[in-house]
Amino acid sequence: MWMGAAAVSAAVILLTVTRWPYGALLLLTASGAMPVFFVELFGWKARPEHFAAGTVLFAIGIGLLFNKRRVRLKVLDYWILVYVVINFVSSAFQSPEPSATLRWALLEALAVLPYFLIRLLLTDWEVLEKAFRILLFVGLGESAYGILCYLSHHVFGTTFGMEVGQYLVDVAAPYASQYEPNLFGAYTACCAVLFLALYLAQGKNRLSSLIGFLIASLAAVLSFSRAALAALVVTAVWVFWKSGDASRSRRVKLVSFALGLGLFLLLAVTLVGGVLRERFGNLAQQGLAEETTITRLVITEEALREIPTHLFLGSGTASFNLTFDWAKYIPEWGGSKTWIGNAPVRILHDTGLLGLVAILGFTVSLWRRIRQILRGRDSQSAILLALSAGALVYCITFQSSDGTNLAFCWVQLGFLASAALLISDRHQDLKLIDGVLPRGGSTPSSSSAGPTSGG
Repeated sequence: MWMGAAAVSAAVILLTVTRWPYGALLLLTASGAMPVFFVELFGWKARPEHFAAGTVLFAIGIGLLFNKRRVRLKVLDYWILVYVVINFVSSAFQSPEPSATLRWALLEALAVLPYFLIRLLLTDWEVLEKAFRILLFVGLGESAYGILCYLSHHVFGTTFGMEVGQYLVDVAAPYASQYEPNLFGAYTACCAVLFLALYLAQGKNRLSSLIGFLIASLAAVLSFSRAALAALVVTAVWVFWKSGDASRSRRVKLVSFALGLGLFLLLAVTLVGGVLRERFGNLAQQGLAEETTITRLVITEEALREIPTHLFLGSGTASFNLTFDWAKYIPEWGGSKTWIGNAPVRILHDTGLLGLVAILGFTVSLWRRIRQILRGRDSQSAILLALSAGALVYCITFQSSDGTNLAFCWVQLGFLASAALLISDRHQDLKLIDGVLPRGGSTPSSSSAGPTSGG
């Protein structure tokens, strides 16, 4: 085990120091997409995202030490920092078992750490554009791997990357390198809307964006996650609305998109139409009595009952595992670990009103930066629209399958916050210049200069 860990560490360090900062960004993004893998270290499940965050943090720390640079945080970053601190405070003083919840709070902090690392690495727009392509590449790779797992299961009977029986007894759904199929569906749906936003808002690389959208969408469909499919539809409508105009190029894009989507739907219905009908049919016929729905409702109800006992600071990170036992309802499930699938309820239960206010403060501050910029029609606005759409997918899917304790969603938020801050700061600088310079943007000396003064 130690030789394997040493080899992995050497590879991580080599990748991180190669072509800085893109090796570090690739490491953070790729490791966040594979939380299913882990090694046991002193009773801890150390995942690739933990190794990656620790290694990149060390490299950045060395760079800051020798360059004597100061780290400047924005209001957005302080909200997230407050949220992390509240996790430790509530785990230490409010938990029924502080030793356990403090350990989980540390794991939560390691999951959030990539957000801050990405904020430190994405210092200018050129770096962000190239890093965004890394985000697309990793998402497309995860989508393709999930599709491969599904095809291999049905052709050769393999089970790698597949979960059998999570939704229906005889149905297998891919999780690829994600933790479980619902999170795989959320991740690939996010990747799909990234490509969709680029396809609609940019005038170049349309075909590659369309292909990327179809591959990632197919992966989301194969996950059989109802929340992911609903989020994909809702967010796609939002992207169409935000990127809409009446130009001829817009109509050409829509026609091409409609043709590609038609072929995709035909393929999807042919492959998995029966499973999708059964998944959504069970929900329509049984309503709240449907098995997965009722288990989520039971967990949410129990969590809501516990919240008033520690309303302001919560009960500690993942403390629901310490107080809830399925044996109360289903004896055969006694002792099973349970997590709260609804992200707002989980945050409120674990960190109380203070933790929820911190997350809401981050969300409001971020939206104030974004809302005006999304009206633009340049490449920067297209990337910001794509990243915003991806975050919206997670907001929807995390109402039933919370992934905020894993790194991939914080990677997305790190990209989104960096893009919003870079663009909004640039717009503010342009407004200041426009306020100082005469109309037309030229200085008085340059406007009165002779024909030869400019060379």
